[in-house]
Amino acid sequence: MFDTTIGLEVHVQLNTESKIFCSCSTEFESPPNCNICPVCSGQPGVLPVFNKKALSLGLRAALSLNCKINESIYFERKNYFYPDLPKDYQISQYKSPLGHEGSIQINKNKKIGIERVHLEEDAGKLIHKDKYSLVDFNRTGIPLLEIVSHPELTSPDEAFDYLYSLKLILQYMGVSTCNMEKGYLRCDANISLKEKGADSFGTKVELKNMNSFKGVKAGLEYEVKRQAAQLKDKKIIVQETRLWDSDKLKTVVMRSKEEAHDYRYFPEPDLPDFIISKKMIDQEKESLGELPKAKRERFINQYQFNEKESCLLVENKQLADFFEKVLNFYKQPKKIYKLLFGPFLEQVNLLKGGFDSVKISAKDFAKVVKYFSENKINNLGVKKIISLTIDSNNDVDKVIKKEGLIQLSDEKGIEKIAEEILVNNSKAVQEYKQGKAQAIQFLVGQIMKETRGRANPQLARNILERRLKK
Repeated sequence: MFDTTIGLEVHVQLNTESKIFCSCSTEFESPPNCNICPVCSGQPGVLPVFNKKALSLGLRAALSLNCKINESIYFERKNYFYPDLPKDYQISQYKSPLGHEGSIQINKNKKIGIERVHLEEDAGKLIHKDKYSLVDFNRTGIPLLEIVSHPELTSPDEAFDYLYSLKLILQYMGVSTCNMEKGYLRCDANISLKEKGADSFGTKVELKNMNSFKGVKAGLEYEVKRQAAQLKDKKIIVQETRLWDSDKLKTVVMRSKEEAHDYRYFPEPDLPDFIISKKMIDQEKESLGELPKAKRERFINQYQFNEKESCLLVENKQLADFFEKVLNFYKQPKKIYKLLFGPFLEQVNLLKGGFDSVKISAKDFAKVVKYFSENKINNLGVKKIISLTIDSNNDVDKVIKKEGLIQLSDEKGIEKIAEEILVNNSKAVQEYKQGKAQAIQFLVGQIMKETRGRANPQLARNILERRLKK
């Protein structure tokens, strides 16, 4: 048996409109090589200027991760040659990171230590073709925050939980969107196995090219099996960097230890040392707001949600904020929750911009929940109203009136329609009487069709069941 040790290095793109040392845009979908200037493209004679917002966001992240703050910081040149690095060096921090010795709580019983949090600039992007490669420098100079954990994770599951918790904290603090599809959050992992109970670590293997949390978990699970098999066969684990191949679901060698870079760090001569004032630290502390863990606990205590309900709600900050805004207009948390995780999210998932495209107001959504709870509209009506208002902010009351969505709960009227439906669908009637219980759902559907979705479906079902028993 073997013990697993994992450490994670996470790069997060900060929510700034301009790059870390120049005024070029950080817009994601710009055409290649248009968001560049002499500074970020490394032209002779230019000088970097530090982006104050990048410092502010980095400081906020370090504080939210319980880090000690280095009040005096400076930048260094990390020297290496690569086609997407126009200066042949990267401005980063090494000896004096922004923050150090923090922690993240990943479950009720375990904290994972944060070794360091530091600022740096991103490199460019290589686009590989069949016989050649292209380079896009738009990403060069994008502000990044690197977050390095202590090697205290003991399983791929813990690594997944760590990343999930880290992502939530950064999103709640407004530090980054953490969109992995756009490369706003990237993760490298170091993993080693040792004999169970051994004091010293095993040989470390680095994993790269994991572009999702599931990919990180899958890559680590593969390495645990691969390294365990090697050790059982008394083979030596080679210290190397491996890539995760998501198509073949395996790791492959990228480079060995002998090929590792010597970055030759030295202080960046074109940037001075920076002093972070106590005032700035205090301001960022005050701006932190409620962290995800505290919000989950509050939702359980304040709204009587169970742990699963609270976690589902809190894992999307925009949804959690919208939920509490709706509560200002209709004090029924469970009823709001039910519609949020039903027809509301169904429509959100259809929007091109996701939650960013939602325009329905909290007040209008509260009306939808209230009308549904009072049986004024049925489930089909709710879906139609939300589909017509979610990205247009059309007035809910006007939509209901225009579309004729007030639920039909007139028992005599529905009974008359049910009578006609039973006469015209004798086959379904016969199937129901022969024990096919699902046949009644077909008959309810016919009533809904006849009333253009306005009938109270439960009332319609009750009437049908009563008449079919005669």
